[in-house]
Amino acid sequence: MLLSVVQKEIRLVLKDPQALLVLFLLPVVFILIMSLALQDRMGGEHQEQPEVGLWIEDPAALEPELRKSFMALRGLRVIPVSQQDQLLRQLEDGDYLAAILLPKGFPATLSSPTSADTDKLQIRYAASLPMSLRRSVLGSVREALGAAQVRRLFTYDDISEAELQQRVDHLLGRTLVVTRTQGANEAAPPSSVQQSVPAWLIFSMYFVVLPIATTLLTERQQGTLQRLRTLPVSGAVLLAGKLIPYLVINLIQAALMILVGIYLVPLLTGEALQLGDNAWWLLPLILAVSLSAISFALLIATWARTSEQATTLGGVSNLILAAIGGIMVPTFVMPGLMQQIAALSPMNWALEGFFAILLRHGGGSQVAPEILKLLALSGILFSLALHFYRDLTDGKT
Repeated sequence: MLLSVVQKEIRLVLKDPQALLVLFLLPVVFILIMSLALQDRMGGEHQEQPEVGLWIEDPAALEPELRKSFMALRGLRVIPVSQQDQLLRQLEDGDYLAAILLPKGFPATLSSPTSADTDKLQIRYAASLPMSLRRSVLGSVREALGAAQVRRLFTYDDISEAELQQRVDHLLGRTLVVTRTQGANEAAPPSSVQQSVPAWLIFSMYFVVLPIATTLLTERQQGTLQRLRTLPVSGAVLLAGKLIPYLVINLIQAALMILVGIYLVPLLTGEALQLGDNAWWLLPLILAVSLSAISFALLIATWARTSEQATTLGGVSNLILAAIGGIMVPTFVMPGLMQQIAALSPMNWALEGFFAILLRHGGGSQVAPEILKLLALSGILFSLALHFYRDLTDGKT
């Protein structure tokens, strides 16, 4: 019987191709527009010549070639600063994206590596520096140190290429790098594509309220609900039959939006969506988001008595949830009070789940809390929708 109900819902969905087109095209347009609009504000890899400060405690002790390498780090504009305290204050004030600190004993450490942290090179990042730029700074420093070690090994040794690479890797591991991050408790903000793809994917999922409300109200006006009441089928099965087709639609939506972030967005911004090692956690997260969105849509559709009520309530509530939940305005630019309010929106729970996977490369322990909250909300909303649906099938108004 459930299969028959699902087939009926699929036929109803296919009768409204315009609504399906909106569900798929609208988020694509939003993703492309917002990724392009935010790329200069959200630290994509396209930014040119980020400024970093360089402090050398004893410039005379540093060999000229190495000092020249640090002043010409690849992809960075290096500004020498004479005082360490001054450089750290400027880093905290946002004048520099990173600070590179070469203590007095570093040249000796480079010549004969030790385990003393005070003798090692240090990199300190601004709290707001995206992970992509942190990797860029670290990679440039590694290049400079690697070149210095290669020069030393070629000067004193006649060794094979394999042994040379092995010794360079060993020495780099001993001398590089104590990395200390300013504001270590704060996560790096997302790039434009990391923000836009999951945000508008979530937003589009919640907009299934419109086609669901339309089909349910059509059934009511045509007397279909009254005929269903005569069948030996529970209301839960009938509602589940409405849920399953839209669950499939949302999964297709999600796959399409992710592919847009990987292949289409880079054509405009130069930055592709990177899924990371724990990308498989996206599937249970997307399922949880979809269930919460469809359950919410079913609640609106069963409670509303006219298409105007369903459209108004569904559209306005989605806009409010998106506005406070970090979809339209990223939460990291909100003041503290608004960030606390954002945590009340299920769209924010979903967005934080995506960030845990895409931005922080987290696994189950980071994503599971958001999934569980979304599933709990889905159960509550579906139960309320079932209550109102039974009233409809019993002929109550």
